[in-house]
Amino acid sequence: MAAVEARVIEVPIDNSNDVLEIDCSQLPSHAAEICDILENEGSALRFYQLFALEYYKQGHVEEAVVALKRGMANAKANDQTAKVPLLNLLASIYVQKAKSSTATTSDRSIMLEMATALLTEAGRIDRSEPNTHLVGGMLDLAKRLPDAALRHFDAALKATPRSAAALLGKARVLFSKHRYQHALEVYQQVLTLRPAGKPDPRIGIGLCLHKLGHAADARRALRRAAEVDPTAAAPHILLATMDLNDVKRMLDPRIIDGAITQSADELLHSAMAQLHRAYERQPECAATLIRLADRLFFQSNYDGARGLAERALKSADTMAIQAEAHYQIARVYHASRRFDLAYDAYQKCLAINEKHNLARYGLGQMQLHRTDMSSAEATFQRVLDHHPRCVEVLRALGYLHARLPNTKAKALEYYEREMQVLADEAVEHGKRLGQATDDIGSWFVDANLFLESGLLYEASNAKKACRAYSMAADILQRPLPDSAGSAGDAIPELWNNLGALSQLTSDDDAAIFAEYNEAANKCTKALADARVRLADARKGATPAAASKAASEIQRLECTLATITYNVARFYERCGFWGKAEALYNSLIADAPTYIDAKLRLAHIAFIFHGNSERALELISQAIEIDAKQSSAWLMRGNVELHRKSVQDARRAFEHVLKDMAKHDVYALCSLGNYHLAAGKSDNSRAENEANPAVAKKAKEMSVQSYRRALEFFDKCLQLDENCAAAAHGVAIAMAERGNASDARQVFQDVRDAATAGLGPLTLCNPASELVFKIAKQQSAVLVDGSGGASMLARSPVGCDVLLWSGINGAHSYVEVGNYRQAVLAYEASLRRLQEATKAMETADASGAGSDRFVVSALEAKCGGLLTATRLTDAERAERKRVKRDLRLYLIRALYIQAKATKDIYIMRTALSHIQSLCTDECIKLPESALKPDTATTSATKETTDDADGDVEMTEDAVESGSEKKSLQVRLSPDDCLVLFDLALIEQSVAQLVSEQPESQRTLQDLAAAATFIAHSEAAFTFLAKWGKVLQKKKQKLLFSARLATERAGYSKSLVAKLTRKQQEQEAFERQRQEHVEQWRRQQEEDEQKKRLEVEAAAKAKQEMEKRLLRDAEERNAILREQMAASVIAKQDEAEAGRPKKARARAADGFISDNDDLAAAYGSEDAEGPGSDAAEQARRLKGKKAKLSRKPAAEPRSRGRGKQAGWHSDEDQEGKAQAESSKYKSKAIVTDSDDDSNE
Repeated sequence: MAAVEARVIEVPIDNSNDVLEIDCSQLPSHAAEICDILENEGSALRFYQLFALEYYKQGHVEEAVVALKRGMANAKANDQTAKVPLLNLLASIYVQKAKSSTATTSDRSIMLEMATALLTEAGRIDRSEPNTHLVGGMLDLAKRLPDAALRHFDAALKATPRSAAALLGKARVLFSKHRYQHALEVYQQVLTLRPAGKPDPRIGIGLCLHKLGHAADARRALRRAAEVDPTAAAPHILLATMDLNDVKRMLDPRIIDGAITQSADELLHSAMAQLHRAYERQPECAATLIRLADRLFFQSNYDGARGLAERALKSADTMAIQAEAHYQIARVYHASRRFDLAYDAYQKCLAINEKHNLARYGLGQMQLHRTDMSSAEATFQRVLDHHPRCVEVLRALGYLHARLPNTKAKALEYYEREMQVLADEAVEHGKRLGQATDDIGSWFVDANLFLESGLLYEASNAKKACRAYSMAADILQRPLPDSAGSAGDAIPELWNNLGALSQLTSDDDAAIFAEYNEAANKCTKALADARVRLADARKGATPAAASKAASEIQRLECTLATITYNVARFYERCGFWGKAEALYNSLIADAPTYIDAKLRLAHIAFIFHGNSERALELISQAIEIDAKQSSAWLMRGNVELHRKSVQDARRAFEHVLKDMAKHDVYALCSLGNYHLAAGKSDNSRAENEANPAVAKKAKEMSVQSYRRALEFFDKCLQLDENCAAAAHGVAIAMAERGNASDARQVFQDVRDAATAGLGPLTLCNPASELVFKIAKQQSAVLVDGSGGASMLARSPVGCDVLLWSGINGAHSYVEVGNYRQAVLAYEASLRRLQEATKAMETADASGAGSDRFVVSALEAKCGGLLTATRLTDAERAERKRVKRDLRLYLIRALYIQAKATKDIYIMRTALSHIQSLCTDECIKLPESALKPDTATTSATKETTDDADGDVEMTEDAVESGSEKKSLQVRLSPDDCLVLFDLALIEQSVAQLVSEQPESQRTLQDLAAAATFIAHSEAAFTFLAKWGKVLQKKKQKLLFSARLATERAGYSKSLVAKLTRKQQEQEAFERQRQEHVEQWRRQQEEDEQKKRLEVEAAAKAKQEMEKRLLRDAEERNAILREQMAASVIAKQDEAEAGRPKKARARAADGFISDNDDLAAAYGSEDAEGPGSDAAEQARRLKGKKAKLSRKPAAEPRSRGRGKQAGWHSDEDQEGKAQAESSKYKSKAIVTDSDDDSNE
């Protein structure tokens, strides 16, 4: 404790003029002794206050409290005002005790309640006491009530405006409310009032200036504070903190501060110098010790940092400093991997200051280490509530949820939020620089974020996983500062994963190959380096390094095997079956127990080579290695199914469900298909069975099989709601049981989902499943059968969801009678199949002999150039079969529609399709089966070579009339069925033609129908005989020989009917031709008559127009003469009545305003309008006489013409007269009008 400053207090002695001097440096250890003296002497209450202050200054807080309580007890009842200072002082002491670092939470609450009670008592005695408001403000600050504290400080300043303590309190409140400008003004007032006072207002001024962005002024203020008080440590601590913050801004690319002119090393040196100065002035200052501990921690001097933090903990005088000291200690333990001690220290920090988010974040990390996931989640979530854009917390929550069950989606949400925050920071950084932020990816520096995200995306979204891994690869490819390579060189698994995911989501073979090639090269290089390190470690006799290198070699060898396997899968995708087979064989040579490679070889043997025996042999070898390998049993069941060994396939699938995986989707779906086929077979047997008892039993078995199939399909959909095969199975069962409408809706839903890309639709087909190994983990991934255009050249025909949903939907349309939609659906499916086949053929042609995809690191294992064969023989045959079936489905729909609507055009369309099918497939009747007149009508080509299922036999006993003929044919059962359909459609066309009205058909139609029925009769006759031959040989027969016989008989009857119809049609057409000729002649006569009438009317109209034109010209001439005569008469009258003076003026050559046109033209002898007036008058009289002889029917009045709605010739002449008179004088116009009225 610091030395006590010498001070003496003089206490007056009662009833005496003497005083008792008490030396404050030698106060009794117990304040009760001083209080006894004061009570004996009857001293005033202010002496109790003085001694309490002395005890408080010397650190004896409890003795000060005793002195104040004794003083308040001795207060006189009639002088309570003197008690107020003691109440305020005691309340202030309680507030300080509550803020002490040693006070517990309960003690703090008690102290604040006691202080509140004391201030209430003081306010009751004297409400105007400024110190009461001052202490009340301090109490509110301790309670974290800044608004109430501000009101108390304002009240104290209202009473004493120059109170420095009240001003400091107000400035502190304003600073906490971020009102830095106002706080700065208040601190400046304090500096004006008390330049040398403590606490130094310059520190507050520096803090306000720093918050306002005036860093240089803030530094000057703090330096001045250090000069005024050389013993103060706070200015140096704040200056060091400012320097360290500047270093942080310089090192963080997200922060741009052009005001920083010093280098980072200079700022660090300056900060450490300031901290040393603070430590020299106050070695036990907790703030200085904590700041020094922080610096030592970043210098990895953990022991020194912990020692300073423990010293700060002992000397801390506030709870905030104490909490920070615990945090520094916890951080040191955390970095030293002493996690239990770190956990306890973090908890101690939060117990003191629950708002310390850094300590809470550290506590969450410790909880993660203890695998206390639920507590860690709650801890991180509380930090995130206060800092929603903190990337560290988002990363921790993402990591946590990634390892909790059923919370992977939540983990991805946190990782995506972190990416978004970083992207937003990149955009903001670009805006501050005034630059475009096109390359946001360069802003990310932590590859683990994308590696974790990609790992989670693998199970839900392969495309997003691929993008995440690509970002991680870009980050890892950046060159290391102190090395020529990059961090990605040691992680070849990343590029393997990129290739595998790209193979699932992309059609860019070049990009996929580049990823695999990079992975193989990196893995080969890393493996060589690891072997060198192992050799060096063994030479240097360092077991630890040798063990580490050996472990690394084992990991890289496994990775290289995985890469080799995936490259082989890539070669399968591209159709390089030979290269893929070579790589699989190399894998088996290195690891004979590599089951996946054996299964892929079995797949190649079965699909590419068509060798099912070899495929079963390889599958058996895989089962011998691991009898619990479900993939091997599933593939065995699939091969047995294609070999028509249905019961062996069923047993394989049941073995998987019973002994390996009871929830295997493929096995469940396959057994559902088995029971579906059994139900359909039993149903057909029940319909064709003549024995009622046997038919009933077969019907019951069919119902039971359908029920079992639905159970298996339902279980599949429960396990995988996107299983398209199960959905199709359910719909087929519904359609088979008569519910075609609901089945059609299911097919449409599957098709819509595949088209919209709502999710990966899985088709259970192990013969074409994609089994990829991602990062050393085997992952069976079923084919995405979404059927998009980009996958046409990839997927086998059996995995095309859009194709089969369209076909099955068309079947259901036929069942409900919507034939038009069925035809459209069949045509769309046929186009899709043709486009897919063409795409595969084009891909094979473009990849012939290609050397683009030779992985350099694996070139020795896969051989030279090979031809790409995506469309294998088996796949080609399957597509050919599906195409034929589709064409037959389309023909059937057209036939049924034509029969239902009696539409001959649709039936002819069906006939055209089946004729095209026969031509394309080279299906025709044997020449010996055709009659001479029908042999030339066959539009088929030469017979093809033998094919699987074809039958070649000779029957010498087949009779035709009275002759015996030898028949030798090469027709498969399917070809016979096509011929049967052709004959049936030809017969239907002939029947529809014969039933047509005579007006809707022609002789050519009947002739064609006769040709069709002749060929139909020959076909049915042949098929009836050929069916009997096949039945004798017990061969497969797809049509009814009895029905063929009946149809042949009906064709014969139809031939006679068509002959009769032809005769009737000839008579009808002759009669119709006669009617047509008669009608044509009548039409010609009518047209000639109409033409003559039109010509006569035109000629009459022309004559009438000429006569009207002549009359109009005559009338116009008379009108002109009348106008001329009128003008001459007026001139004569004017000349006769004009005075001599006027005539003299006229003789002078001047024309006055009153002169008329006659004066202007000159005298009677001159040439002008009036020179031949007599002649004009005579002509006018003649014209009038002509006009008088006009018929009375012609209108003469202009008014009547207008009233009647048309204009006469007089009207037209009047208009011309008005136009010519608009430049005449008024007299002339008036005279003309009068004359016209006459």
